Amino acid sequence: MAKKNFKGDNPAMAFITNPDTQEIQETQEEQVAQDTLNAQDVQLKQNAPSTQGRKGQKLPRINMAFSEVNLEYLQLMSRIQGVSMTAYVNNLIESDREKNTAVIERAKEILSGVKK
Repeated sequence: MAKKNFKGDNPAMAFITNPDTQEIQETQEEQVAQDTLNAQDVQLKQNAPSTQGRKGQKLPRINMAFSEVNLEYLQLMSRIQGVSMTAYVNNLIESDREKNTAVIERAKEILSGVKK
């Protein structure tokens, strides 16, 4: 039996160079580029410190109770700002801490004098 020779008329190459497959190949290349971008985003998120998991950053935790009205407000405002409820509360505390810097420093001075 003679050996088949596809050098001149290779059906696989004809399929690859078909105009329809070129469009599909371009679409696949675009998807690969998008997947690469998504992989970069995922890697950045993985490198960001998290608060959960064995290898995550361990932050102090407290258990808080809210009235129904305050909880509803907290949920709504955190959704509006696009952050978690924890992040929203932390932002509130941070802004209050910055606003009351002088009071905090004075309280620390008083407390350090009491300890001596």
